[in-house]
Amino acid sequence: MGMIKTKKEIRLLKESAEITNSCIPLIRESLKEDKITEKELRRRIRRKIRSQNASLAFQTLVACGKRSAMIHPKPHATDKIISGIGYVDFGACYRGYKTDITVPFVKGSIGNKERKIIQTVLKAYDIAISSIKINEPCWKLFQKVNNFLRKNGFELKHGLGHGVGLKIHEYPFISMPRKKRLTRKRKLRWEKIKKINFQSNMVFTIEPAVYVKGLGGCRLENDILIKKKSIKILTNANLIEV
Repeated sequence: MGMIKTKKEIRLLKESAEITNSCIPLIRESLKEDKITEKELRRRIRRKIRSQNASLAFQTLVACGKRSAMIHPKPHATDKIISGIGYVDFGACYRGYKTDITVPFVKGSIGNKERKIIQTVLKAYDIAISSIKINEPCWKLFQKVNNFLRKNGFELKHGLGHGVGLKIHEYPFISMPRKKRLTRKRKLRWEKIKKINFQSNMVFTIEPAVYVKGLGGCRLENDILIKKKSIKILTNANLIEV
């Protein structure tokens, strides 16, 4: 039942999304500074969200250069001065309802390989958004986007998206098994996932990504509200270049 949001839940998720969106101009302006570090950018996002009577939905991730090739980098942020390819993964929690976005960025010059990563992710994102349809199995969207990535020499190393609400990861999960042989627990989970279709008033992320070890990575993630006749993108993450 939690997959289908009520009017009140949608209103609160929209308010949470607005708080999250307010951090995007802050990220852009901060990246223009010569010596901004991952930790400092993380601190500013935390302060901006808390100033609006909200809290962090989860620990903010800031990664650039080779660190951005990790899905969940540890530590979450470092004292490294930001440069090159990277991303910021964060979200707000407002009155219990959580949002989750990832803002990819480029600061300074990058090589052709990094540029290909970014262009491929942006195209994969467009394919995903344009392919969301009511009553279509969620896993088929993952399959379509992953097939596109494979044709370009990459693969999706995590799910294409997940529901958001009172938890940061909820059903529906837009994914498929990556192993032919599954444990009993994973098999049962997959049996549940593959039966779920897109339905009106679901709120979920779309987050295609490419990670290349030793080089870097790119992830673009927004929160989506699906209605009977439309798709509404609640958050404003997009590529920032400075």
